[in-house]
Order: sequence, then C-alpha cells, then structure tokens
Amino acid sequence: MKEAGSAASDTALYDAGTAALTAGDLEAAQSALSLAAKSVDPGLRYRALYNLGVVNLMTARADTSKREAMTQEAIDHLREALLLAPSSERAKWNLELAERMRPPPTGGGGGGQSGGPSKPQPQQASPSPSSGGLNKSQAEQILTSMEREELGTQMARQRKLRAAPPPGKDW
Repeated sequence: MKEAGSAASDTALYDAGTAALTAGDLEAAQSALSLAAKSVDPGLRYRALYNLGVVNLMTARADTSKREAMTQEAIDHLREALLLAPSSERAKWNLELAERMRPPPTGGGGGGQSGGPSKPQPQQASPSPSSGGLNKSQAEQILTSMEREELGTQMARQRKLRAAPPPGKDW
C-alpha cells in the first residue's frame, strides 16, 4: 500500500479505505484509513479517523477476542476525530456507543461480596439510563443501523465524486 504524505495519496488512501469499509473488508479498510488518518488536511484526517472508528466498532462487534482492544481503539479514534470537528454529531454518537460497549469496571467497590449479586449489578447499570440512555441491545441495534446509514452515505459520496464536475471558482 502507498505511504501517506501528499494530498492526492492521502485522498486515494481514504477512498480505498472507505471502499473497503463499504465492501466489508475491515482489514483493508483499517490499513488504508490508518495511513489516511496521518494526513495534514484536517477535513480528510477527520473523515479518516471517523471511518477508522467505525471500522474498529465493527471489528469489536464481530470478533469477541479483540472486543476490548478494538472498542478502545474506536474510542481513541473517535475522540481524535472530535478534536478536529467538535460539532460532529455522528462522531459524538458513535463515541457514546463505543463507550457503552466497554465492559463495566470491575473492582473493589462496596456492596455484596457473594457471587450471586454480581450478575444483577450489570443489570442495575443497564436500566439506570433513565436519563435517556440505552441498554446494550438497543445500542447494538442503533450501531447496526448507523453502520448501514454510514455505508450508504459513503457510497453516495463516492458516486457524487465520480459524477462531480471539475472544481472551478468557489465564490
């Protein structure tokens, strides 16, 4: 694969990664988008980081052995994308979904020490989103829906770029 560096190669890497994401080739998408995410163009870098976060979320859902690591990578990439575009609602949304995919913290809090109450504790953590939150099943359904929507958006963007006239004066 090409090295990142020039604007044209960064764009080509982003396009290749997005096409691989659309095709479901998560490994190729991650490889190309990781290089595109090093771009000096903030807009391209944001889009590459966002898509890389989506790739990581999809990988986390598909591979339980890598779930924690991929979820953390998704969180890291989406946070970095938000640094470039703080008002991005879709990056905020996917970051929230990624954070909800993390396992609840384990450790020495107070409460029952017996093995029985350990199962109800996660259930208590899930319903507590009475402040508008979602349980894990709802978050997964939304994530799946958002993945489909994002893939559709990316496909439409690709079609538009192919059919777009060459850029002219923008004023």
